[in-house]
Amino acid sequence: DPVQLERARMHQVQSGYDHPRGNPLRQLAYVAFQELATRISHANTGRFSRDPVANRISERVAADENLHMVFYRDVLAGALELDPSAAVMAVYAEVRDFQMPGATIPNFNRKAAQIAKAGIYDLRVHHDEVLWPLLRYWRIFETASLDSEAERARDELARFLSDLNRRATDFRERRTAREQVTA
Repeated sequence: DPVQLERARMHQVQSGYDHPRGNPLRQLAYVAFQELATRISHANTGRFSRDPVANRISERVAADENLHMVFYRDVLAGALELDPSAAVMAVYAEVRDFQMPGATIPNFNRKAAQIAKAGIYDLRVHHDEVLWPLLRYWRIFETASLDSEAERARDELARFLSDLNRRATDFRERRTAREQVTA
């Protein structure tokens, strides 16, 4: 429904998105993860559309999102060199609390479920294609000279990622089972 889509778009634009955490390192971690997630979502949406023009447009938008991600990723890499403990704690907090800006859109959960069902973006994509590439780039689990609080945060991050991996696997298995039943 184009009218409903336009109303939802206007609601999002008018209400905006405010990352309320106030910590600059958390904000850098957030935008690095968010830009990569957005890049992947746009690229997958283009492929899902099966329309060559929509796919080219989505690829172009995804390439632009990638430029943003690289900037924020590299700024945070510099922060890890300057204050590894604060940066690791910021990364853990953002991984744990991450939400896309669209989370405030009316009916977001329903839309997110449809996007996941279509294979555009789900927990598996988030875990494998967003979180881990950045965590590896930043060498989070190899970073030395952490204070005890940051060490604990990194341990919590490892547990969180393990749980997320389990949930992503469970989600995909349930979706595959439902698809087999309906086929």
